[in-house]
Amino acid sequence: MSRPGLDTNPLELTPDWFNQLFEEIGIDAEVKGLTAKSIGTGQIGENVRFVFDYARKGDDAPATLVGKFPSGNEASLMTAKLLGHYEREVNFYRTFTKVAGRITPTAFYTDYDPETNRFALIMEDMAPAEQGDQLAGCSAAEAERALDAAAILHSAYWMDETLDTYPWIQGSKLAPPTALNPEAIAGLWVAFKDRYGEHLTPDVVEVGDAYADALPRMPEVYPGPFALTHNDFRLDNMLFGKPGSPKPLAVVDWQTPGKGAPANDVAYFIGAGLTREERPKHELALLRYYHDRLQEEGVSGYSFDELYKDYCYFSFYGMSVAFGAAMLVKQTERGDQMFLTMLRRHAAQARDNNALELLP
Repeated sequence: MSRPGLDTNPLELTPDWFNQLFEEIGIDAEVKGLTAKSIGTGQIGENVRFVFDYARKGDDAPATLVGKFPSGNEASLMTAKLLGHYEREVNFYRTFTKVAGRITPTAFYTDYDPETNRFALIMEDMAPAEQGDQLAGCSAAEAERALDAAAILHSAYWMDETLDTYPWIQGSKLAPPTALNPEAIAGLWVAFKDRYGEHLTPDVVEVGDAYADALPRMPEVYPGPFALTHNDFRLDNMLFGKPGSPKPLAVVDWQTPGKGAPANDVAYFIGAGLTREERPKHELALLRYYHDRLQEEGVSGYSFDELYKDYCYFSFYGMSVAFGAAMLVKQTERGDQMFLTMLRRHAAQARDNNALELLP
């Protein structure tokens, strides 16, 4: 097969390419025509929806598929290469089968070229599922659906030492040193303040300054329980299915999977996913819901008090994602709004839970 996203413009993929793909994966169909249209506003990758016109259509032939390909923006391409985003996403779908397909779209084709950093991912189209909106936030009921997925993800590889055998996941024993050390992350905060200072209130700056100052002293190795983590577990990376859907929620953008603290994903989601007004009303109930779901999935030996302490400690992580990503990917109007909103919400989350007291 030709390699879409590697040697082909994905908007120019042909019926013949998909016919060959379908033959190789066992789908009974003959494509006679298709349309390809870019969708979404991805910061790191570009998404394309393919709509098929069939000469012959078997029962399992999809009406549409979605492809994900490298970003067309040079800054985003450089960031993806620096941080290994494309390689990780392809390897995630190939490796972690206890999660991929269960809480994600089904992947039909994956490809990655380490020489060129080009990649392609052809997957199930989740339409009419609706993408979460990071700016608007979500309801407590929607948050429970996300935390269901988090419990499935984390329990699947809870304290699983095989995670250390994969050099391409963050935090494993074989992973190379991160390209962004604590000092570099702190430097991104300084650059963020220079660019967005007029939009930052003193209380947000105070939390950011305290976190950036503490970063070089924060321990490199987290001492608590570990699992497979998403590390960008937020609303914009979630597709909420309609009532009765086979998948009530599909999590996408697996470009940053790692071996890490389960509470990190949870703190990141709750802190940025609920509005400043709604989070305090539901925060503890949602944490208890996640803890109960972990136990239902077979996890034991992790008390709620331990979870809550870890949750508080990792409330700062969302701040570093917000100001770090803002300075490393292409700048857009919505991106600016999203990163500033996330930063403010996480600063409030840290304050409300007295997390500043946990900084070294």
